[in-house]
Amino acid sequence: MHLCPKVVFPLKNIFSQAILVDLVEKMKQEYVSPTLKQCYFATISFDLWMSKGAHDVFALVINFLNEKW
Repeated sequence: MHLCPKVVFPLKNIFSQAILVDLVEKMKQEYVSPTLKQCYFATISFDLWMSKGAHDVFALVINFLNEKW
């Protein structure tokens, strides 16, 4: 940041409440929704790992079943 003061990173609150939400919605519309329309069955599981003094991790796994299995 000292080398290039023109680079400004968004605040953590702005990133988590606006940018990240928009990114998730865009990925859902672009990849998940079209795939769900073509499948017969889908299972969704998620997990959340929380750590003191470190980053929290959220994992979302979607398994799709289509006519090709």
